[in-house]
Amino acid sequence: MQSAKPASTELATIAAAFGYGEALARTIGGLGRGGEHGRGQVLYPLPDREETSLLLAGRAQEAAYGREGGVRVLHQFGPGEFYGSLIGQGDGRGETQVEALSDGRALHYGEETVIRLMESYTGVAVAMTRQLARRLAAMRQRMVEATLLSATGRICAELLRLSRQSDDGVIRPLPVLAELAQRVQSTRETVSRTVSQLERRGILKRQDGGLAVIAAHRLEELVF
Repeated sequence: MQSAKPASTELATIAAAFGYGEALARTIGGLGRGGEHGRGQVLYPLPDREETSLLLAGRAQEAAYGREGGVRVLHQFGPGEFYGSLIGQGDGRGETQVEALSDGRALHYGEETVIRLMESYTGVAVAMTRQLARRLAAMRQRMVEATLLSATGRICAELLRLSRQSDDGVIRPLPVLAELAQRVQSTRETVSRTVSQLERRGILKRQDGGLAVIAAHRLEELVF
């Protein structure tokens, strides 16, 4: 099987993920198996395949599904984030799966390749450790919010988190209400009503293909 040949934008994503320059990013990218996927496709687990994957383009999420139809979103992934077996930390079975929220592309690495990369390049090990630590902290925060905050409070807290991921406070792309509802353990109707109320009060505004937080301090006051 041929190795991936990352394009310039993908090289930039790899370089940013590991904190390396283009030359090393090209080496690391070349060791992976590139592949495209479509919206709604299950990315992990896959039959007879245990891999760690680096998302290069698109969005994905890890979700847990209950036997009675309940859904809990554990994490959403963007370009430069890892998903999959994460060097043997999962056996590929269970009630969670990673699924694509949009068309995208990823690099896939076998377990032995990931271990070799971590041993050879400190930045790879550091990047994965930092991502896992941030993911754990975010999951812990959401557990606290699910217990202590109202539905409105959880929605406002999530909107604040999303807005702080950009320099201008604009959430891009425009949030899909159903996906936002899953993340905060609410309903699409409640999210839609809350967002509409925030827009009428001038706290949120749709602009530039996204949702801008105009008054972050007022949004913070609603996190209760």
